[in-house]
Amino acid sequence: MRKWIWTPVMAAALCGCFKTKDELTLNADGSGSVRIETQMLVPAETLQMFGFGMHGDDDPPTIYPPSSEEEAKRWFPPSDFAVVMSENNDADGSRLVLTATFKDVNALLRSPYAKAHGLTLTLTNGVLSLKAVLGIEAAARMAEMKEEDMAMYGERMPGLDDFKKKKDEMRAEFRVTLPNAVTSASAGGSREGGTVTWILDRAKQTNAVEFSRQAGALLEASCPAEGVKFSPVTPARLSMLSFAEAPAGVVTGGAGPDTNKVVAAAKFVPCALQVTRTLDLSGEGHHGQNQAQLVGAVILPREFAPQKWSEPKLDEVVDAKGASLKFPQEEGEFGNMRRFSHRRYTSHESADEGEDEKDDAAGAEHRHMVTLSFQPPDWKVKEIARIKGSVQAQYYSGAQVVKISNAIPANWIKVMKSEQDFDFDMAQKSISDPKLAESGLVLKLTMGMSQGPMTSLMFDTSGSKGSVADAQIYDADGRPWPTLFMRQGFGGDDGVTLMVAGKPKAPLSLALVASGAGASVNVPILVEKAPVGAK
Repeated sequence: MRKWIWTPVMAAALCGCFKTKDELTLNADGSGSVRIETQMLVPAETLQMFGFGMHGDDDPPTIYPPSSEEEAKRWFPPSDFAVVMSENNDADGSRLVLTATFKDVNALLRSPYAKAHGLTLTLTNGVLSLKAVLGIEAAARMAEMKEEDMAMYGERMPGLDDFKKKKDEMRAEFRVTLPNAVTSASAGGSREGGTVTWILDRAKQTNAVEFSRQAGALLEASCPAEGVKFSPVTPARLSMLSFAEAPAGVVTGGAGPDTNKVVAAAKFVPCALQVTRTLDLSGEGHHGQNQAQLVGAVILPREFAPQKWSEPKLDEVVDAKGASLKFPQEEGEFGNMRRFSHRRYTSHESADEGEDEKDDAAGAEHRHMVTLSFQPPDWKVKEIARIKGSVQAQYYSGAQVVKISNAIPANWIKVMKSEQDFDFDMAQKSISDPKLAESGLVLKLTMGMSQGPMTSLMFDTSGSKGSVADAQIYDADGRPWPTLFMRQGFGGDDGVTLMVAGKPKAPLSLALVASGAGASVNVPILVEKAPVGAK
């Protein structure tokens, strides 16, 4: 756990080391473009070392702005955007320039880029109005990591003093061009024709708290709607609203993919068969951890990627002599140990796939690694006749916002002041609310902590009939705080982690975007005549 926390803490200290220029252009027909030019003041190798932009294969991007070509691909889905990028790296940092063009403004509004800016478009009474934020409040708050915040880990970031100086160079420019001449704009925005430009420069603001406040300030601009031919539909922007103003209930409808097409497209590809046998030479009668593992990948077209995968199920495994190799019991302590081993091994396999995994993540395929565990065959048996099982791809239909007032009391959040504070009470704390039950969600807090400029909440969602697609955290006054959503950490597919940039006053309220139970597709796993040992 100490190592897991250390990486994002170190990455947080690098958040403010950038200068970015973001230009959004909206045309009257609903098309447009985004151009982002970002200079990272830290070498790319350092960013990668500390997991900057770290996320799971199918997680949304995390901290704005994108810091690399690989990270930038997640901000603009290829189905809706044509993206051109260039990246240059040197000893002083990296410079990323990207241009993303789109034909449908509503595709823009659905994108991670629009979510990072809280981009809202409305067309009423002949006026096109835009609301947004710079998108850098999370980075501004997290960049205020102090040396004493990291000293508790017993480690020191190389070049920390230089990074502390570079975060004072943080600069963000957001330029918006509307279809017609701008008639009004919020304070701080300079107007010229149809363009409004907002600039926030850390070098000109000595007060870090005030800089963070300005980084999250609401930006507004409007123009006449003459000639505008599009009708904007903005998703619920939970980060732009107070807890009281946030909507509740169904926000989107629709069904999942055609299950027949998913069944036809899914394929299982075996990757490895690992057999582990131990000998007891102690005379104490220990059996050791004798087991075999089949590791493989379920591959689907990316458009059929499910919201959640079930645990793989082993139906049958027999050796060449017809003897069953299934463990006598799959539940209890040993069953849980095997499931933990499955998750850990799967993550390791995914991380070692290198370029193949990178190409899959950026291309047309979705790959999900699975492991089936069973007893090893007899020493003399050289072949496993058949391994048969399945795994379910679970899809959800529609989404709704579930609001939970005062969900996390102050005493559920551990304040980290020294290394001894890692002695956590690991007992899960259930969050009970009728709205959770109605949506099919089971939510348990496994760990809450506040350290430096970050507050982290880790949840177990196992047993849920739905899935948490996004979340927003509010302080005791109902104010939204920059919230990073990740499907990683403790719990694998059955857990989510929320990282808040800052220390919001508890009790904390939650707004969850929950997808309801939909279709499930059973993907068969079948391997026959698998050799054991040398061929």
